[in-house]
Amino acid sequence: MSEINAEKSSGKIPENLRDALHRKEAVCAALENLSANNCGDYQSEIARLSSEYAASGDLPPEFAELLDKRFNDAVKTARDGEAAFLERQQQIAGLASEVDALLAAGELATLAEVEKLEKRITELTGDSALIARLEPLKSQLQAEEAAVIAAETAVNALADELEQLTAAENIAPLHERKSAIEAAFAELVNIPRKAAQRYQDAHRKASIKIAQHYETLDLARWESYTRKLDLCAELEKLLALGDDAMNQASKKLNEIREQWKTLGAVPKEKSEEINPRYLELTRQLQHKVDEYFARKRQTQKLAAAEKEKLCIQAEELSRSTEWKATAEKMRDLQAQWKQLPRAGSHENGLFQRFHAAADAFFTARKTAFDARDKRFQELEERKKALIAEAENLTDARRARALRDEYRAIGFCGKNEQELYNRFNTAVNAFFNQRREVNASKIDEVKTLLAEVETFLAAPADALPRVREIREKLRELSCRDTRSMEQTVLGKFDAALNEFRKQQQLEREANSDAVALALAAGLDNWRSGAAVELPPPETLAAYPKLQNFAAALTAAAAGDDKAADKVEKLIAAARSEREKICTELEKLAGTSSNEPETLDLAQELQFAMLGNFGKSGAAASAKAADPHRLCSDFAACGIVPAAELQEFQNRFNAAKNIIFGK
Repeated sequence: MSEINAEKSSGKIPENLRDALHRKEAVCAALENLSANNCGDYQSEIARLSSEYAASGDLPPEFAELLDKRFNDAVKTARDGEAAFLERQQQIAGLASEVDALLAAGELATLAEVEKLEKRITELTGDSALIARLEPLKSQLQAEEAAVIAAETAVNALADELEQLTAAENIAPLHERKSAIEAAFAELVNIPRKAAQRYQDAHRKASIKIAQHYETLDLARWESYTRKLDLCAELEKLLALGDDAMNQASKKLNEIREQWKTLGAVPKEKSEEINPRYLELTRQLQHKVDEYFARKRQTQKLAAAEKEKLCIQAEELSRSTEWKATAEKMRDLQAQWKQLPRAGSHENGLFQRFHAAADAFFTARKTAFDARDKRFQELEERKKALIAEAENLTDARRARALRDEYRAIGFCGKNEQELYNRFNTAVNAFFNQRREVNASKIDEVKTLLAEVETFLAAPADALPRVREIREKLRELSCRDTRSMEQTVLGKFDAALNEFRKQQQLEREANSDAVALALAAGLDNWRSGAAVELPPPETLAAYPKLQNFAAALTAAAAGDDKAADKVEKLIAAARSEREKICTELEKLAGTSSNEPETLDLAQELQFAMLGNFGKSGAAASAKAADPHRLCSDFAACGIVPAAELQEFQNRFNAAKNIIFGK
């Protein structure tokens, strides 16, 4: 032990512990790899490796538990491999019986069953003799399956052709190919039932379509006759329409002619009736349409002459600057234009000419009005800005200057009177309210300050309300009470700081006892004793202790993840407490300023990771606030009780030096 202690103090791992660690890890690895190495005698190997593990030496408790768990898991893995090995041997022993049973089945066997058994033989033993016994049966079944597939492919091809021919619009190819397809089907054998059903369904549909074709052919002629009668009736209705509908009648006549071309023949006995009737009706309607368009062209010619005159008048008016009178004349010309009919092919050109003249005038008029409105708008915006300022006045001298500025702007158009009334009302209201507000502000401030003075005995509870009062005082901004506000609020701030100081001192004073009680629970858990923790209300002021207590409770209940978390929290707390103690000792002048070394447990952790001999170097830190360090120490996590007591002794010793206690 003296040698181990000496090596711990120097930061090195004892050689005997390092060897024991590696021997135990090697045994665990061998157990984990038994299945991969195809071990035959699992029981002997497991017994040998278990004995070797037990004889490899003892480890510290913090690593013995970890390696023992890995060893037990490795033994379980080896036993699972043994069970799998025995099961495989049983399967291999039954392969010959399965081959005999399949060969005895003969034609009742399927190719899938043969291939499945062949695959199992290959995976388990690779016995070529067993596979060779299956080969004749497999070849026979493959040949039979190939014949069935070929027949199925041929039948499906015939069914596809029938379906395509049946779906086509032209019936002639189906009529020509149907007999040849039927003959080809009759020659096929070993046809699967599903393929045969598909062919029969396609053949039935093809037969039905051929029969329906001949029935429909006669019906189509009578349908064509009926539709031609409807077209003749529609032509008679168009002949009865007046001139106002001739435009639409002309388009409809062309549509009817196109429809007539698409219709097929009619029954022979009706052809001499319907054709002459159609020709006479179309001739009469075409004559009526031609007369209508001749009259329309004459009307358009007269309209073009009148619109030419209007264009000339509009172009003369477009240069006028007598905005009101000219606008009335221009609108009168536009009304006359709308009364005239269209001018045919000249309509677009005349309209663009007339529209350009009108646009030129109204654009110039709008430009002039926009310039005037813009000037008025600028003056109005300036007056609105003064009104807005008047409505938010806080300075009496500025109020008097605003009146002179407003009058200097001048007239701003139709809103002048409304703006003047708003401005005058705002300025008058400012002077009236100024006298009332000043007196009420002082009274309100005094009331708020009196309320603050009632909070001096319990400042923390009243802090939200005092914030509201401060905000209200800033809003009031009363110059006459500013000194009084500073005095009363200063008293409150002093009382609040004193309360917080006492609260922190009480928290720091209680933290050591609470932490020691929780550390005792940690030691009990590690030793296997019952875990007793401080009540939750005692831990409420210390979030890290509360978190550690929750993890320790779960670990005590058997949660492995919680146990890992407890160890991580201990490591973090150890580092944090060491750092705080070191900084406080530096401030107290008691720090040794020597490099920190890792303890034995940390060195063993590094050894497991392959980082032998690794040690930590103490990091330099800036000087810290001792009050802040005291607060941080009270908020630290938990380490084992002995370590915690040592940390608390170091901390209290440095703290007493700094604060002179």
